[in-house]
Amino acid sequence: MEMSLPAIFSMLVQSLYNIVDSLFVTNMTSNIFGQYNGTNLGGDSFNAVSIVFPLTTFVVAIAIGIGVGANAYIARKLGEGNREKANQAAKTSIVMAAVAWVVLVILALTVAKPFVSFFVTDNCTDPAYVIQQSTWYIQIYMIGSIGLLVEIVCNRILQATGNMRVPMISQLIGALTNIALDWLFISIFSWGVIGAIVATVVGQWCACTFTLINFFRSKQDVSISLKGFKPSSEYFKRILRAGLPAFVMNAVGAVITIIMNTMLKEYANGIQVLSAYFKVQSFVFMPVFGLMQGTMPILSYNYGANQKPRFNQTFKLALSIACGVMIFGTLLFQIFPEALMSIFKSKALSGNMTQADLDAYNALFIKEGAYAYRVISIAFIPAAFSILIINMLQSINRPTSSLFMSLSRQLLFLIPSAILFNHLWQQDGIWFAYPFAEVMSLIVYTPTAIKNYRKQFAYKENQYRTKQLGNHQVEVEQPQQ
Repeated sequence: MEMSLPAIFSMLVQSLYNIVDSLFVTNMTSNIFGQYNGTNLGGDSFNAVSIVFPLTTFVVAIAIGIGVGANAYIARKLGEGNREKANQAAKTSIVMAAVAWVVLVILALTVAKPFVSFFVTDNCTDPAYVIQQSTWYIQIYMIGSIGLLVEIVCNRILQATGNMRVPMISQLIGALTNIALDWLFISIFSWGVIGAIVATVVGQWCACTFTLINFFRSKQDVSISLKGFKPSSEYFKRILRAGLPAFVMNAVGAVITIIMNTMLKEYANGIQVLSAYFKVQSFVFMPVFGLMQGTMPILSYNYGANQKPRFNQTFKLALSIACGVMIFGTLLFQIFPEALMSIFKSKALSGNMTQADLDAYNALFIKEGAYAYRVISIAFIPAAFSILIINMLQSINRPTSSLFMSLSRQLLFLIPSAILFNHLWQQDGIWFAYPFAEVMSLIVYTPTAIKNYRKQFAYKENQYRTKQLGNHQVEVEQPQQ
């Protein structure tokens, strides 16, 4: 809990990034950065933010992939007592973050507008406005993403050494800055959607600055200083291998959302409903992901040190907590879906829209969203098992198995079932694909995870028995008989 609680708090704070912008834009009454000719400014602005949501998720996935890869490798090397390799891995991960940022800038300048235009339909009241605002939003986000990339990677490095305090505070600084600037830029300056993304980027930079200051002013177990750094393909490969499942799990989520949006754009509120779900759902899933952040270095360290009893105890505790969180989330989404959905209803009249028109729009929006919330939340409890199994496989250096499980949840089960259910039952059927995919992946891959666990610990035991690794011992309590 010492490792996980700060991370859980950080991830809950991170959830504010996903929802604060939407809360402000649905209350917009004017936008000085774009002439608006529609009748539902709040609805169209939320549509603009919803369309680019999977692209922002993709950017975060890159940062998480590099960060998790560095985290797992650094923790494992510290567990083996090899501080030099841990240092080189930390420095390599910073270089990888910089390279990723250059790629994102190129993508922002080339593919942003064509991507946005594909998803804008006549379901919005001012398509030109939605295209313009969505394009500006994602371009600013990607070009300014260097702060996000460095912050997440550095925080994961610190977590690998057991430092959970700095990541927690940096997340809090970023979220509070974002909230304050959202109010200033949207409510006071009337910058609209552009104000929302500028506030987000500035918040990320502030969080990054705090993390870097702590890294260089306080002595840490590893160093990210690039002085004397010599690139080595070994560390790039190790970080990529360990972080690839985490990247895929998040990036595939973005790709899946794009595919789902392709189906949902045919329905009046489809894309907005799914976006609203993801923003609220993050308050349930982010604590579990935070739990995984605290669990990963403990699992990796004790695998590296061949401490199987501690590894098992950590896994069982993490699974119990994750299931408890998901049970609470399921009850919340089953009992109060209308209240959760009403957060995103449009609250301001625009153009010649009447109050009756606005009320009718909001009623349909909330009804469709509440149905989706109840159906998708059936997947929460099996998702807890899947997430922890994927995390465990990463910690025992089985990235390929972890990757296959991540892909299967999304590509092999979710998309085909969503296409089928959409054909059979239209929009309502799409939502059932989520619980179906989670249950099927758990049934198929649990036996494989158990087999990998046994094989890897047998391999690690042999390394210590044959003196391939150091003879240092980790002092642990003996389990009770």
